[in-house]
Amino acid sequence: MNTYSGLLSTFQSLIPFANSLRSLPEEVWSAPLQPDKWSTRSVIGHIMLWDRHFLQEAIRPIAEGRPLTLRHSDFDTFNRHAAAYAESIDKEQLLAECMFVREELWKLLISLSEEKLEMDFTDGDGNPFTIHHYLDDFVSHDRHHLDEIDRFIAG
Repeated sequence: MNTYSGLLSTFQSLIPFANSLRSLPEEVWSAPLQPDKWSTRSVIGHIMLWDRHFLQEAIRPIAEGRPLTLRHSDFDTFNRHAAAYAESIDKEQLLAECMFVREELWKLLISLSEEKLEMDFTDGDGNPFTIHHYLDDFVSHDRHHLDEIDRFIAG
């Protein structure tokens, strides 16, 4: 398995993980993973909205040959919005959105050549952006959050 196929496979693994959360009881779904921390619900909303952001602002424009509109975000504000959004919809809808957006993102990523995955692009702030770096970061980001959820569910 080459670097990209491994990264893309790991990136795609969020979909079955999210699907497995459908059977999670509401009290577990909505409980903080640790005191003063997010719930599973909030974590899934956080991941989904970051996926949607990168899909719309970076990956889709790259796939369509358009300039990136991705700009540096205020992470705290973005994450607060994601947690609030997750609280505003029911579990089934949030999980369906999470899986749909990740699937759309994954389909675009696997359609790109390895050359494009390594290519340097310029984001909306004038900073370099590579899909390979994005994948490395987000696979690690996913792993961190999914491990938190797994540990919490395991008790």
